[in-house]
Amino acid sequence: MKLSEWLKATKTKKSVFADQIGVSPSTVTRLCDGSLMPNVETAHRVWAETGGAVTPNDFYGFVTVKAAS
Repeated sequence: MKLSEWLKATKTKKSVFADQIGVSPSTVTRLCDGSLMPNVETAHRVWAETGGAVTPNDFYGFVTVKAAS
């Protein structure tokens, strides 16, 4: 799930979420619009604060491939 989708679904203001993860509201805006990729620490904070709904993969778009058996 994209961060912008999670914020909308939970009716969380960007400024409130920014405080919760320790970044500026402008950083949250940039994370939402894709103009900024989170560092490891920020990605972890987003994941933790969203209860795992927004993962690092949601920012980077890696494809999950199952290993052959």
